[in-house]
Amino acid sequence: MHQHGADSGLTTRQDLDRRLDQHRGLILGSLDGLAEDPARAVPVPGKPSLLGIVRHTAYVEGVWFGEAVTGRPRAELGLPVATANSWKTRRTDTIASVTQLCQRIHEHSRSNLAGLGLDDMVTGRGRRTVRSLYTHVLIELAWNTGQLDILRPLADAAQRPAES
Repeated sequence: MHQHGADSGLTTRQDLDRRLDQHRGLILGSLDGLAEDPARAVPVPGKPSLLGIVRHTAYVEGVWFGEAVTGRPRAELGLPVATANSWKTRRTDTIASVTQLCQRIHEHSRSNLAGLGLDDMVTGRGRRTVRSLYTHVLIELAWNTGQLDILRPLADAAQRPAES
């Protein structure tokens, strides 16, 4: 396997997995200490809530590390069929339930990718290498992490008691 950096001692795959786990931690951490209402609030009109963005990240992994690897349809994987619906929170969604959804998807992702090399081809969503799936998911998660970084201070401000 290729080495990432002369001193890192990590293979490219290990580095990609480490970065994926870093983003997962940042995404789930964006909900830490937050009450349900601010997590569900839409602080910028027409944009998703924090909870909606976190829910969408589970969808991203489910599509690219689930559907694309296994060929199983989204509905069978418990994912919305339409991407637009992946941003929407359900009435029953809570911070805990969305966190559990993400963790379940993370475990499925790890399991689905376990025996595959970066240059292996998967055909569940067209013909792609596992490396291209990692690249796509990491770009999406980085973008979503940036959105969460912008919205979290707004949620924190909404959560603070008004000063008199």
